[in-house]
Amino acid sequence: MVHLLADYPHLIKTVALLRWREWGHEESLTRWIRITVREAGRDQVPVTWVAVDERGDALGAVGIGDHEEARPDLTPWVWGLIVRKDARRQGVGRRLLEQLSCFAEAKGYPELWVATGDPAVPFYERCGFSQVERTADATILVKPLTAKPAPPPA
Repeated sequence: MVHLLADYPHLIKTVALLRWREWGHEESLTRWIRITVREAGRDQVPVTWVAVDERGDALGAVGIGDHEEARPDLTPWVWGLIVRKDARRQGVGRRLLEQLSCFAEAKGYPELWVATGDPAVPFYERCGFSQVERTADATILVKPLTAKPAPPPA
């Protein structure tokens, strides 16, 4: 099941640890925890979702943010998609992206962006993303959304 990380705050450290182990060895785990706390929003970006197994353990997580350093002119971005190594190739990442895409569509975004390393490009392409740019560090992909009009302000 996929839930808002804001509803499962006890899993923030677990999600931060998954991300740190994958990408953050040169930075402190404490920094990754602070970032994950900041990204655990509910209604406005940044927002993070966590996939939880039947025991309540985190299988993976993904966030949505409003910008990326490489291309601040584009929004929103997939941030920090991670799936626990023993849970990969079981549809967890796809379910997380589907939840994120539904949120983005409901907010009226016409597209969704991601910057990723070469090993993950085929995964994103299978999830409906298309390559648009290559930088020295990443491939940038976009996924068109069937954006629904944003609800009027209350």
